[in-house]
Amino acid sequence: MRANQLAQELDTAHRHAISAASAGLQDPALGTERLTGPVVGRLADAAVTSATPFLRAPLLARISAVRLLHTPSAEDGDGKCPACQTPAPCATVRELSW
Repeated sequence: MRANQLAQELDTAHRHAISAASAGLQDPALGTERLTGPVVGRLADAAVTSATPFLRAPLLARISAVRLLHTPSAEDGDGKCPACQTPAPCATVRELSW
């Protein structure tokens, strides 16, 4: 996946999250705590933006762990992925490389 494609996908995901947060803030089931008006979009954006690092950190940690599993160590002179046993970099590492 290329950086431009990734940026577009992240932007799309962010917009979808804002839409979901806006809908949640305006949910009639909230009763008197339901929010309405033009400020809802800004509040939803702020909520999604502030939550993003907490959601992203575990994902990045997992990606890092996968990369480590698929990277040959310096001691392994064979140049193969330790998990796939294919020439390094394996398809997994190539997919993780933006």
